[in-house]
Formats: sequence, structure tokens, C-alpha cells
Amino acid sequence: HDDSSVIDTLFLDEDNRFAYNIETLSPGLHSFVHGGEYQIVVLEPNDSILIRLNTIDFDESLVFTGVGAKKNNYLINLFNELEVEEKEMYKISKLEPNEFIAEIDSHCNKKKSELGAFTERQECSELFNKVANSTIDFFYNTQKELYPFRYFGRHKLANYKNLPQEFYNYRTTIDYDDDDLKDFFPYYKFMWTHIDNLALGDYFKTTGDTIFNRNSIVYNLNKLDIIDDLVGNSSIKNNLLKYSTRNYLSYANTMEDCESMYNSFIEKTTDKEHKEYITGLLNSLKKLQPGNLFPDIEVVDYKNNVANINTKIEKPTVIYFWTKAIRNHFKNSHTRVLELKEKYPEINFISININSSTKSTWKKMLMQNNFPLEQEYKFRDPEAAKKILAIHYINKVVIVDKNNLIVDSNANLFSRDFDSVLNELKK
Repeated sequence: HDDSSVIDTLFLDEDNRFAYNIETLSPGLHSFVHGGEYQIVVLEPNDSILIRLNTIDFDESLVFTGVGAKKNNYLINLFNELEVEEKEMYKISKLEPNEFIAEIDSHCNKKKSELGAFTERQECSELFNKVANSTIDFFYNTQKELYPFRYFGRHKLANYKNLPQEFYNYRTTIDYDDDDLKDFFPYYKFMWTHIDNLALGDYFKTTGDTIFNRNSIVYNLNKLDIIDDLVGNSSIKNNLLKYSTRNYLSYANTMEDCESMYNSFIEKTTDKEHKEYITGLLNSLKKLQPGNLFPDIEVVDYKNNVANINTKIEKPTVIYFWTKAIRNHFKNSHTRVLELKEKYPEINFISININSSTKSTWKKMLMQNNFPLEQEYKFRDPEAAKKILAIHYINKVVIVDKNNLIVDSNANLFSRDFDSVLNELKK
């Protein structure tokens, strides 16, 4: 990827290897993506980098060699360490505010001194220093922005106003228009949580709610206004507007609220492609309203037979999705469905892999985990199918009745009321 546009797609040869030489490339941050997993590489003049990776353990197996490799290996290790630390953060977020800040700052200082030791041994460019320091700062500042949501929980979130005044001191240093980082995922992750947090004030004032509702239209429209006010860089602004709108539309909301969000987005964005994309999403969602026929989509079964999914629906059916990039969800959803099948023999469960490009990977994963292959499919054309079904988050579940009519296009296998939905369905 270069400037968030795709330069090329690499395919494996018959020995499962790939090689590619890039003739001209502008220095800076570049990213590569595989099966939903994402990684960056810093490329600068005179670098000559060889990337080796195993596509099954993407992040963990990634190694750079050659001129310019050390700084990139440092960054990969840093990303992996922070990913492990992320899991501890829920526990730390239950500490009192002052203890929390002390704990976060001590983690951050440790990472900074390790970085200092590395840059003393290695001659490092300004760009590398910026990317490495930003990665650390964004990670810990994101934890601070998430803190009120985790510490208070949605029932007491209105108390976020009682946090110590100096809690968000670092906000004075935020650059909302950092062009160097406009394609850098940790930057966006920070910005989203920061904007989520900033939108709380207006939300509680305007709605008078005491319990926080993430899907409130007031809250989400306010987020778009904040992005519009704070961010000047059009590329960053348009990306933030697009993803905030997409996330809102993708979770079940009334069509009226979806239209309000859509209109606010269209007013603010200046990106033609984003407009087309969000317009397509809204149109897909309209077609997925309860009472409509489930769309005709072609799926491939484990014997490589292609069929229209509607021919597989003869009784009330739950359709759920998975990707090999999110293993936990793959295992949890299949285990959950095995329990539900026992409990609800009158209901059919269909599982669809949404992105496996090779014929065998998805089957291998099922077999390795001893999941039965019946009622397992993959999309014949994943990109088209994901658009039609508006699949933007993997927990989405579609429920249809025996006549192929949609009952719910945004259910969740793990939600508390899923059983009561199924009890209704079997009636």
C-alpha cells in the first residue's frame, strides 16, 4: 500500500513462495495486508529490505533482513509486545484514576527507555524516531481515552466528569493533522477513542440519559461534528468520517437514524469514493430490513459445489460468518453453534467463511479443530457478497425464517437475548 492505495497484490507460486522487486517507491510508511491482518514497514533512501513471513502466523513470524531491517524488526517487536500488553489493560483500567495513570506512565517510560537504548546503538532517522515514539504514545494515550468506558462502565459513565483535572493533560500535544501518519493504524485507533470520549459531554447534556448508549444517534452525529471541527487534513478527516459512519450504520439502528447519519456524513466528506461506498452500504442495509427476501448469493461447499444460498434454507436458519484472521471468534462461534444445535434441532445453522482465497485453508482450519464440514460454506465472490450483506464486523449474524424472509440482519450469537430470539423463531 502507498498513500492508502494498493500498489500491487502478490500471489504465491507452486512452492508457496512469493518474491517481488519494487522499482520506485516514495520513502515513508507503507503497509501490507494479508487475510485481514495488517503490518507496516518504514522505507527510506538506500534501504534494501527482504521480508520473510509465514502466512499462518502473520505477525509472529514476520522477519526483515537486509539494509534497513533492524529498525523494522524493532517496530514489529514493539507492535507484538503492545498487543500482549493490551490484554493486561482491562485489569489496570479497574485501578483508581491516580494509580492507573502512574501504572500507564511507568509502562510508557519503560518502552521509551528501551527505544532510547536502541537509538543509541543504531543510527536512526527522524522518520523512524517519529513512528516509534508515536506508536508508544498512541498506545498508552488510547488506554487513557478508553479508561472512563472501562472504569465506570455504561451504567456509571456519566461520572467521567469526576476524573482528576490533569488526567488528560497530554491532549494539548495532539496533532490532528499529522500528514506523515495519515496511513498509520495506531494514529486512527487513538483518534477514534479520543473522539468517542470527547463526544460524551454533549451526549449526556443533550439526551439527559443516565445510562450510556453507544448507538444513540445524538452521540454519533456529535462525533461527526467533532471530527469536522477538529481535523483539517482532508485525508485524515475523510477517513475518520467514513469509518465512524460505517460503524454506526453497520449496527442495527432505525432506518430514520441511519438516514440522519448518512446525510451528516455526505455534508462533511469531500471524498467521492467514500461517498459511493457509504451510499452503497446504506442501500444494502435497506434491502436487509426485516421482511425482505434474503439476497441470492452464491456459496461454495466443502466439495467445491457452487449453489445459491437460498436453496439451502428449508427451515428457520441462522447464518453466521468467520475469518481466519480472527481465530478466537472462529473457535468461539463454532463452539457456541454446536451447543445451540443440540438445543434447537428445529433450526438450521449455516456458517460462511468470508475471505479465504484458497480452496483448502478454510477446510483445513475446520478439520484441525474437529468442526463438522456440513453446513460450512465460503462465498464464491467474497468482495461482492460482503457488500450485499453489509458485513463489516465479524459478529454479525443474519436470521431468516423458513420462507427465506429476513427476521434480523444484525443479531449476535453471544448476546444475552439470542436464545429468546431463537425460541420465537421456532414457534
